[in-house]
Amino acid sequence: MLVMPAACGTFQAYEGSHKSASEVAVISGAAKLRATTPLALVIRAVDGKEVDLRYSSVALLPGKHSLLIDCQLGGDGATASRHALDVEVAAGERYRLQAEMRPGNRSCERVELQPS
Repeated sequence: MLVMPAACGTFQAYEGSHKSASEVAVISGAAKLRATTPLALVIRAVDGKEVDLRYSSVALLPGKHSLLIDCQLGGDGATASRHALDVEVAAGERYRLQAEMRPGNRSCERVELQPS
């Protein structure tokens, strides 16, 4: 049986050396229990660059970015829907992804970026 580690790291979605928290914006995915349905919002790509599943958040330079987000429902990790999101972020800020569910909580209507 293969066990996958939980996503926990932060992906550096910019070139060059590590920057301080005051110089970058951090966007975090979501994993939670909604009613009786597990929900995960997984960041799959930033500006066309693939994000490995081991990362639960991304660090970005301030400005406009394109995100690709998978909304996963249920315990099997199957993608219920994929969402493209264009965002603008500010240095030193933290953001989180949030899903608006369709009636019946069986799929994501849309995914939005919210300040943390």
